[in-house]
Amino acid sequence: MKILVNTGPAHPLYFPVVGLAWALRAAGHEVLVAAPENWDAVVRGSGLPMAAVSGSIEMRDVMGKDRAGNPLKFPESHDQMGGMTGAGFARLAEKTLDGTVDLVASWKPDLVVAESYSFATAAIAAKVNGVPWVKHTVGPGDLPIVSALNAELAPELARFGLDRLPEADLVIDNTPPLLGDSIAGAQPMRYVPYGEPGLLPEWVLRPRTKPRLLVTLGSVQPQAGGLPVLVQLLKALGTLEAELVVAVADFLVPQMGQLPDSVVAAGWQSLTSVLSGCDAVVHHGGPGTMMTCLTHGLPQVVIPGMGKPLSAIGRLAEFGAIRRIEPRDLTPELLLESTGALLADESYGERAREVRDQIAQLPSPADLVPVLEKLVAK
Repeated sequence: MKILVNTGPAHPLYFPVVGLAWALRAAGHEVLVAAPENWDAVVRGSGLPMAAVSGSIEMRDVMGKDRAGNPLKFPESHDQMGGMTGAGFARLAEKTLDGTVDLVASWKPDLVVAESYSFATAAIAAKVNGVPWVKHTVGPGDLPIVSALNAELAPELARFGLDRLPEADLVIDNTPPLLGDSIAGAQPMRYVPYGEPGLLPEWVLRPRTKPRLLVTLGSVQPQAGGLPVLVQLLKALGTLEAELVVAVADFLVPQMGQLPDSVVAAGWQSLTSVLSGCDAVVHHGGPGTMMTCLTHGLPQVVIPGMGKPLSAIGRLAEFGAIRRIEPRDLTPELLLESTGALLADESYGERAREVRDQIAQLPSPADLVPVLEKLVAK
């Protein structure tokens, strides 16, 4: 088979679909990734070929500006976030649609696979060319974006003779049962983390005499108050009997100033490379970060911003695998108390490992290959 994998130019969108792409390649199928041209280095790093369906696109531009380039007001509620996100992905589709339609027509894939946010391009391109397409979820708690997508994309849909986005021929759901209700009719699949390959940091394999805590509030720009708040939080956590590793973009490390001796300012890190050397994680609630930590069986302190999978985070907190702090309540003292409790109470780790074991029981990406082969054969 020939499979076209469509993705937007963002790590949280692309990384969750790499495992299935690898499984298809390992089974002897031909896989090609379709993305804006500035995503080439990331795709090549994952060991897959890519065809550019547009020029360079930055997600902050399509999300934060309207079609005319005017800045948009940041939403004030979770529901508004869904509408703004859907409209943003529609603007991404508008820029990539013609290139993807042409690519499907010329390369002639047997199947198109798209992740569950920038899927509009794949849905239209597959429908126009008479090719089945599969929607691959990227983690728990997708935002409600379809209505906004259909509204913003109305001119493009009409141009191709459509009044709404075509439904997927199959939905792959990689959310474990504990984190959310199963999507009706969906094919379950295990979440397999992927991170960009690189040199394993020395500290990962270093024997430790006290717990090691990874702190990341966003790898590009720290959320929950920005870099000054992160530095305050680290200084508070520095009083714990623990080794702290803070993962931020490399260019931010020199801006952090003097940190406690127990803090390692590690720069940008691939979570799949470093989590085996950690005992707990403090993070901002991104679904990829949360799911990767869960597959390693790690307890977490989660500070979820708007647009994060709040329902799944709430279920994890009720189950006892994480501690949750609302951003409006975040103080150095509260974070210190919550993290100290996480490290002191072994039940958090036990519950996190139960979630890990539940994830491991789901079908692997390799198990999905025959399912997709049968879908194409029909």
